[in-house]
Amino acid sequence: MGKSLTIPWAKNTKQSIDNQIVSKMEINPSAYEPILKNASEQVFLRAFLDIRRKKNDGTYPIYVRVTYQGEKWLHATGVCVSDDDYAKIFTLKNGSSPLHKAKSQVTKAFNKIYDAVVALNAQKKFTFENLKKAIANPETKPKETPTLLEYWIEFGESKKTEKTRLQYSTALKNFYRFLGCSVATVTLKKRSKEKTIVVKGKKSKIYPSYVDETVIMQWEASMDQAGLSDSTKSIYLRALRAVMNSLGQRKIIDAAPKFTIKQGSRRKEDYIPVSDIVKIRDYKGPGKKAADWWLILYLCNGSNLKDLAYLEWNDDYFYNNELTYIRGKIAGKVKVTVHIPITEPLQKLLDKYASKPVKGKRVFPQILLKASNEPDMESRTHDFNRQIRKGMQGVCARLGIRPVTASTARNSYITTLTWHGTQDAFIDAMVGHVDSKNVLRGYQGTISPKKRLKVNNLLFVDPEIDEDDE
Repeated sequence: MGKSLTIPWAKNTKQSIDNQIVSKMEINPSAYEPILKNASEQVFLRAFLDIRRKKNDGTYPIYVRVTYQGEKWLHATGVCVSDDDYAKIFTLKNGSSPLHKAKSQVTKAFNKIYDAVVALNAQKKFTFENLKKAIANPETKPKETPTLLEYWIEFGESKKTEKTRLQYSTALKNFYRFLGCSVATVTLKKRSKEKTIVVKGKKSKIYPSYVDETVIMQWEASMDQAGLSDSTKSIYLRALRAVMNSLGQRKIIDAAPKFTIKQGSRRKEDYIPVSDIVKIRDYKGPGKKAADWWLILYLCNGSNLKDLAYLEWNDDYFYNNELTYIRGKIAGKVKVTVHIPITEPLQKLLDKYASKPVKGKRVFPQILLKASNEPDMESRTHDFNRQIRKGMQGVCARLGIRPVTASTARNSYITTLTWHGTQDAFIDAMVGHVDSKNVLRGYQGTISPKKRLKVNNLLFVDPEIDEDDE
């Protein structure tokens, strides 16, 4: 261990027994949260402020707690801080203050323990006794470099939200398919919903050092060829970068490869003109189903597939001939209702693909099928989106137009209305945008269903053709 590092707290000249007893009301709320946490298999680590052990100068020690099969072991980091200084550690950036040094010492101790836990688990030799020996004698710590697949899966599963975990797993699947491997998601037990990723192929056992700038460039090129949107490519590349940075921080690789993730141009350029959209509408060849679903996204105000997956028949349909939903992407911030007027082209597609209109029933049950929990719903939506994207690759190639994705449908909807001279605030309301510059919350409620229908009836009208040219 390094030297004990203590950051003084303001002392009172007179200190009674009463003010040595700390009530929960006096403790900063952040003091109850761990500043670092991780897990390897069934071993859980937390770096936390031990408010039970207040020192005479008003500070508390920071410990690393290791939990395994209900048993716990505490490791002293040698750092003591006040509860208020502990709260500041959560938002610290680069610097050289005493608090920065305290955080660095805690992180170093935490990573040392975590590395030892990972190594012992790799050897199937984890016990608290072996962990103590490994920390006391680092040179005797068993060393085994994990495969990239093993580390990526473990790193992704350590994330808090299901959405983030899914992003890491879908990025992993795409990367290993690029390497020529077969990838499948299988259920571990017949009566269990727990699933795992199974990767087979010559490169399924590659080590992290295999990934360099050249491999990453080739992967990005394969995603371009597959017609993935810039948004999807960015998510996948960020996942890989986070994995590689973590491997570098833990000294499993010498250094993480450096690469740039393109940003900025997608929303302005990822659209197709109405003339190409009409070609998709009139298309009759192979992949017609994918073309129809892309058109459904376009005609439904450029909606995300996930929102359409949850879409239900409600009173707005029976009284106003509209489909409505609360946009899921921003539902946690503000509830924005999207109104989709049912134009004649959309009605034809609803007749072909939608369920029978029954209040409270899903409009497109084929997207989620029988998925009943969030992970399965996310997976079904992702797979359905992938089917549309793959089908549209062939359709666009046959039509001689640029490849399109679900995000292209949304951007094309916005672009078409913009070229028709529709006001920005109106368009934002139609797609459910929340922008402090020009969106009036609840603006949809001031627009009549007749006006919304009139605007969406322009979606197959080419704004680049003058009336005199027709």
